[in-house]
Order: sequence, then C-alpha cells, then structure tokens
Amino acid sequence: MSETRENRRSEILKAACIEFSENGYDSTKMEQIAKRAGIGKSTIYEYFPSKNELLKASCEWIFDTILYEVNDIMQKYICFKDKVINYIKYACDILNSIGSGMMILYGKSDSVQIIRSNASMFHMKLLDIIEKSVLEATKNGEIRENINPRNIAKIITFLPSPILCEEIRNNGDAALDDIISILIHGFAK
Repeated sequence: MSETRENRRSEILKAACIEFSENGYDSTKMEQIAKRAGIGKSTIYEYFPSKNELLKASCEWIFDTILYEVNDIMQKYICFKDKVINYIKYACDILNSIGSGMMILYGKSDSVQIIRSNASMFHMKLLDIIEKSVLEATKNGEIRENINPRNIAKIITFLPSPILCEEIRNNGDAALDDIISILIHGFAK
C-alpha cells in the first residue's frame, strides 16, 4: 500500500474511532465518518467494504497502537517500578480521552461481538507484554521469585481505573508512587 493510501486509511480509522466513541456504533453513519475524514463516503468503501469491517479495522488499529506504546514503555531501560508508573499514566491518559463517550458493550449485535473479540485478543497480548517485563524484573531482583508472573501482569493491567486516574489528576504522581510501592512491596510487615 502506498504511503498516500496508508495515510488516507489512517485518517478514515481515526475519524471512525471518534465517531464510534462519541455516537456509538449503531448511531454512527458512514457519511459522518467521511465528513470528519474530509473525504466522500464512497472513498471509505474503497478501503472498507462495510461498516462492520470498518469497526473491526478500527478496533485492531487502536489496540495495535496501544500495544506498541505499552511495549515501548516496558522495553525502556528503567526500573520496573517506573515502567509500571509510566504504563498506568499512559492507560489513564487513554481512559481520560475516552471519557463519557466510551461505547457501552452489551447485547449480541455484530458490533458488540466484533469489539469483544478484538478486546479479548488485545487483553491477551497486553498481558504477554507486561508479563515479559515482570520476568525481566524478577531476573533483576526487583520482584521476588515466588509469585506467578502472569498474576502480577494481571494486577498491573487492571490498575488503571477511573478512580485511580482521577486520583492522579487531582493529586499528581505522589498518590501513584504510594500505590506502586504497596504493589511492589506488598502489604506485609
């Protein structure tokens, strides 16, 4: 695919993501996506044969972008605690940008199934990336060896939440630093 064509595809995906997030899948019209992307509706169909295919590609595009960014965070040559802090800040930025426009995932429609399927694959890949970093931290002596690395990855993955994001927004990194210290050092004396 040429660079121009790839750029156009990316613009369509960005526009679709915004429209799906703001209006929900069912209420979003291809005309709205085309208008936001600054193209004609027929141009979208040159790239995506249906609205469902556009949704699927949008999910893949978003999730691949996030996985790339998280992998970059976890590959940096910094201590594990800082990797976790950077991951949480990044995830909170995403949660804050989605805000109240987040699509509600219920029902059995094709759109919900497409999103759930992509989210499930995304979650497994995200766990793999974080688990790899946990294993490296264990080798470096930053985490004790008698804990299942996958379970640590699960805890880290689920730390970003609206409550924690608001705490960071209101109180800065100090609250996050304390939470990560508890995570890494545990509750025991």
